[in-house]
Amino acid sequence: MKLAVILNEAAGTLLGSPIARAVAEIDRGFAAAGVSARVSAARGGAIEREIRAALASDVDAVVIGGGDGTVAAAAGLLLGTGKALGLLPLGTMNLLARDLGMPNTLPAAIRILAAGHTRAIDVAEVNGRVFLNNSVLGLYPTMVRARERQRGVSGWHKWLAIASAVFKSLRYYNLAEVAVDLGQGPRPVRTPALAVVNNVYHDRPDASFLDRPALDEGRLAVYLANHRTRLGLIGLMIRLALGGWQRDAELESLTVTELTVTSPTRHRLRVAIDGEVVRLTPPLVYRIRPKALTVLAPAPAPAPAAGTARFRP
Repeated sequence: MKLAVILNEAAGTLLGSPIARAVAEIDRGFAAAGVSARVSAARGGAIEREIRAALASDVDAVVIGGGDGTVAAAAGLLLGTGKALGLLPLGTMNLLARDLGMPNTLPAAIRILAAGHTRAIDVAEVNGRVFLNNSVLGLYPTMVRARERQRGVSGWHKWLAIASAVFKSLRYYNLAEVAVDLGQGPRPVRTPALAVVNNVYHDRPDASFLDRPALDEGRLAVYLANHRTRLGLIGLMIRLALGGWQRDAELESLTVTELTVTSPTRHRLRVAIDGEVVRLTPPLVYRIRPKALTVLAPAPAPAPAAGTARFRP
């Protein structure tokens, strides 16, 4: 198997470290695993050029070392090429890597990628722009921008920075005025947050933060916050951290395969797409593309042998 490994120099876990050291470490890791890998690093628009060059080569897969936004941008380029996408979780949240079951240490992640197991997952898109996790309107894009100003921190400091971004954003927020059409005509809503997610989040109280049990069910999950006070929003965020957030009485949730969002007041809407804030022109047309992307992922756990029982201690 041949791999092109492209690192985003601006990825959260690479900031402040010599990029040459990361390139060398990853190169040694794949060599030790017996895989031919060309490792490079880039930032900004140069990342897309590196990906396009890899797609024009004879590699079997393109591995992205970066966060969810970089991975989603790469996925948009890989669709329909026949090449698989691999992930080295080097970003801030690494939501897709976690849902795929990828380990968060480089040596372990490299071993998984080198094994070459693939699976097909769903891709979501809004106005033709691919996302693999979520697209959120309202307060969240403001939080993302505040979080970006804290880039470069790590460990517990990272989570403190995220908490700081949340509460600073709560000081100044307005309800987004949009109309949501699920196929029965537009429904006007005023909301602090509207999230469209590629497949459904776990609703177990003990589930991890924004954890998805499946990535290939062909559904968009829509979460609409009907909160009108800061106190209500703070309560929702506490439940997000501690579990049970989907049982919030002011949170609406449903699943669809397509939806359209329009705005009676704005010609452009600020949207956070897999952690990257962009401005899109409404209507925002969302759809799901079932099993459209092939990814390198951990092999599924073997099924228990017939006639045996699995016990928990």
